[in-house]
Amino acid sequence: MKPLLRMLLTAFFAVLLVPAWAAQEPMAGDTQGEAQTLSDLVRSVRDTAARAEARLQARQAEFVAARDEQRSLLNDARRRRQAAEAEADTLRAAFEVAEEELSDLETRLDESAGDLREVFSVVRQVSGDAAPVLQNSLVGAQNPERTSLVERLAAGDATPTSSDLRSLWLTLLEEMEQSGRVARFEAPVISATGEEATRKVTRIGTFTAIADGSYLRYLPESGKLLALARQPAGASAAEALQFEQAQAPLAPIAIDPSRGSILALIVQTPEMSERIAQGGIIGYLILIIGAVGLALGGVRFVRVIMTHRQVNSEVGDPNANHGHTISRLREVAVDEAYQGDASALAAKLDEVVAAAAERLNRGLPTLAIFAAVSPLLGLLGTVTGMIETFQVITLFGAGDPRLMSGGISQALITTQLGLAVAIPLLLLHSFLQSRANALITTLDQTATDLFASQRGAEANADVG
Repeated sequence: MKPLLRMLLTAFFAVLLVPAWAAQEPMAGDTQGEAQTLSDLVRSVRDTAARAEARLQARQAEFVAARDEQRSLLNDARRRRQAAEAEADTLRAAFEVAEEELSDLETRLDESAGDLREVFSVVRQVSGDAAPVLQNSLVGAQNPERTSLVERLAAGDATPTSSDLRSLWLTLLEEMEQSGRVARFEAPVISATGEEATRKVTRIGTFTAIADGSYLRYLPESGKLLALARQPAGASAAEALQFEQAQAPLAPIAIDPSRGSILALIVQTPEMSERIAQGGIIGYLILIIGAVGLALGGVRFVRVIMTHRQVNSEVGDPNANHGHTISRLREVAVDEAYQGDASALAAKLDEVVAAAAERLNRGLPTLAIFAAVSPLLGLLGTVTGMIETFQVITLFGAGDPRLMSGGISQALITTQLGLAVAIPLLLLHSFLQSRANALITTLDQTATDLFASQRGAEANADVG
């Protein structure tokens, strides 16, 4: 019993000493079935324990090898770190030495530069002042690359060299020299329709440029020339063509002394036809009334002048007979049908004078109506334009004046047209009315003199 008990205890402790993961390995007796005897069980347990021990030793060896490798890597990293720290110390020391040298060099540069910094500051200031002048100059159309140097110096990104200073000086001298020279060159020109073509351009100093008889405007943004849609008043295309083709040292030509400002205003300024169109229907109606009134006034003016001359000639010559009112009055005064009847004679004379007065005053009331209606129509156009302006303000606000320009233009143009028509018509009516009244007064005076002479002759005849 004792040997058997010893064997059981040995097998029990062997099982307890086997790791938990070894319990998952198949036992030796699993392939042949369960152990039949206690000896088989003990043998199986011993084999399993041996295999587990072998595995543990193998894993331990792997762990030791991995530990040694990690230790080697750690030592290598430490050596590299020490080398990097040593190199950093070396570089830091070199940097400090270089920084001290740089500080010394900067100090020496400041001492050596002296007044050069002030010179460079003046160069930047001059370049900044000259840049817009060169950009807006007509010479830029002939030489568009000359502004690059001035713009670079004005920016002050780098210290200008002696070559830059000489180039700046030559550029400014060239601008002054070109301002008094007439030059011919080929350049792209944009027509009024938007088409671009290379044309032969004649530049007159820095003031005006012309091509094929048309005045041009310089566009600094694109460096190109633009043909004006509307040529300046008083400057004909024929004169510009003659100047372009002239071979003489002197030739007349109109220039823009404002260097393009006047030409820009000319393009924006509307012509008379455009101003009239801004007045709308009321503006055209005022012009029609003015035209009819002027035609009527012209006819009446000619009629009154002719009548005045005839009356003066007949009044100055008692024997003259031009068939006018004075001659008619004289004929009535000597007519035997009215002899002895003073009432009939006076009535007939008044009839002749009234007929002449009616002819002299013919058309004058219509002229007066035209002179009175024209400013009223202008006032109507003003009210209409202001109504339109207030409607635009209601819809879009008053932020953009261009939206209100249409109504304001109509309001002002119609008023201007109404006054422009009414004033000459009123003056013409006043002149014609005064001349007609003077002629009527002369006819009345002549009729009175004839009536008195006839009555005096009859009284003398009765006395005799």
